[in-house]
Amino acid sequence: MPTLIIARHAKTESPADYANDLDRPLELIGRQASTKLGQELAAAGLTPALALVSPAVRTQQTWKLMASALGDVETRVVDDLYETDVEGLVDVARASGDADVVVMVGHEPTSSAATAFLAGDGSDTAALKNIALGLNTGCAAVLEYDGAWSDLGSRSARLVKVISGRDV
Repeated sequence: MPTLIIARHAKTESPADYANDLDRPLELIGRQASTKLGQELAAAGLTPALALVSPAVRTQQTWKLMASALGDVETRVVDDLYETDVEGLVDVARASGDADVVVMVGHEPTSSAATAFLAGDGSDTAALKNIALGLNTGCAAVLEYDGAWSDLGSRSARLVKVISGRDV
């Protein structure tokens, strides 16, 4: 069954310290949370075949640390995941090809908005409440989908859980 994992980058340095938002790195706590998030995904049996990652330094760092627990994963930097909207994120997911489990590492507010857009019948109520005010840094929403990636759309998936790397 196709599974989409929408992860938000972990906690970053202050934007005031960086002239370019793309250059903001993770704080130490963010690096720890990223590593733990990868471990939690692996423990849940969620090993992606494909990672689609925003070009921002913080998302690249988050993914690299997550990936240390997930083995060999094809990774693509997708410029369209930075400063995109829900439809842009869904378009990127639709182009996932035949990968069974896909992880996307991106930003708010798009990560939680896309999760809410995709979550349909059978979604876990507690997980929906968890993302209602936004997907926390260092967390990932897990959506199961019964179809071809190219047909992914509004309310077509089930939000089954939110996994956190934040308890570090």
